[in-house]
Amino acid sequence: SSAQPSCAHQPTQSLDRGRPSSMAQAVEGLVSDLKMLAAYETAADWREQKAMDGAFAAISWDDAAVKAALPEYLAATGAERAKVDYAFNAMVPRPPQHIDGRQAAMHTWIKARLFSYNQAFPFEFNPYKK
Repeated sequence: SSAQPSCAHQPTQSLDRGRPSSMAQAVEGLVSDLKMLAAYETAADWREQKAMDGAFAAISWDDAAVKAALPEYLAATGAERAKVDYAFNAMVPRPPQHIDGRQAAMHTWIKARLFSYNQAFPFEFNPYKK
């Protein structure tokens, strides 16, 4: 019998003020949260409250790196915030709907995650720069 993979976010080992210690951990955490956002939005489309609650609860709310980055992201302005918002909007092109407010919280949480990643592994969006 094969076990089904869990969609719940697994805490990552971290270094440097709670930031992920590797790019692989960063990708894993981001993909996990993006899956839960997609699950939440799909459940909302079908008015499946229990599935919405499950997806919301499965976001990485206990991730110390994101908790630390959240106030930094909210206070950020200029190029660093613009890079994070650009990256997020490339992955999640629709703005939050007026479902119940939790979707907007999930968007902000994922942006804070990206902000912490940009600090640990600076984003480079210029394809011509070497």
